[in-house]
Amino acid sequence: MRCLLSRIFHNRLLRSMAVITAMLALVFVGIFVGPSDMSMADSFSGLIRSDDNFGTTVIWSIRLPRLILGFLVGASLGLSGVLIQLSARSPLGDPNLFGIGGGASIFIAVSIIGLVSLPSYGIFIGSIFSSILIAAFLTLLILNRDLSPIKFSIMGIAVGSLMLALGTSVVAYGQVYPAQVIALISGSFTTSDWTTIYFVSGALLVSLVLCSASAEKLSVITLGDDLSRSLGVDPVKLRIRLMAIAAILAGSSVYAAGLIAFVALTTPHIARRLVGNSPSKMIFMSMLMGGMITIFSDQIGRLVFAPVELPVGLTTTIIGAPLMIYLIWRYK
Repeated sequence: MRCLLSRIFHNRLLRSMAVITAMLALVFVGIFVGPSDMSMADSFSGLIRSDDNFGTTVIWSIRLPRLILGFLVGASLGLSGVLIQLSARSPLGDPNLFGIGGGASIFIAVSIIGLVSLPSYGIFIGSIFSSILIAAFLTLLILNRDLSPIKFSIMGIAVGSLMLALGTSVVAYGQVYPAQVIALISGSFTTSDWTTIYFVSGALLVSLVLCSASAEKLSVITLGDDLSRSLGVDPVKLRIRLMAIAAILAGSSVYAAGLIAFVALTTPHIARRLVGNSPSKMIFMSMLMGGMITIFSDQIGRLVFAPVELPVGLTTTIIGAPLMIYLIWRYK
């Protein structure tokens, strides 16, 4: 088994085939397998037919939106993780771990308990803006204190813990239903819909456009600030831009599914193992791996203990926590 995995990691064709096969399997399970009594034939009929029957409703209103939104949220988290790790030069960079997603969760919690009354697009914009505020604070720490990567990581984790505590306090004050608390703190795709898909896909598209404008500079920033300046790249401006893009992605993902742990942390390291240290390749692979891991985790929580659903953040934590322990142990 170890020999087989080694061959897959080091052979480009085998890597591509493995990723494509895994993606097709996830799509198949997401569409055709579920806790309902629908047969495979009924699911396929619901997929291709346009009439208003039970199968069509289940596929087009529940399973497909959940599958697509899961991939988009995972891709957003994967991209956000790469950008934060590049900007902070920290292998532990994660928007939710560092409290960037926590800023969005506090805003959403305030809207849930009724202190702020906004339409869905207003909550979406507010979530992104709240994430940007936390990202701006973290960026100031990097620029003004000249923190080492490990010190910045510790500071970011402290900020993340504070944001989680504040968000929990808000929902406790508002006596929110437990299901809403679980969905916000541990992540959930049970309320997936096409409107949310449009919001998240729009934020992801804007982020990719902004990233493409800095694509040539991403490789330079990994060389260090002094060498970056000698090559004509302002590392300060680039870090500000990267953190802002990461905040947009984090805010949109929290709006769509709540706080999902470890996806943004783990996917850049998986991508680096698969495609090397090229930032452009890492971005693509991190998005792909993030989407696949999120879909896989959601399907485990949806199917293994059916009809009870586990929060998607719980299964991603089971996958990601051992990797974080390994990173802390290895990072000197």
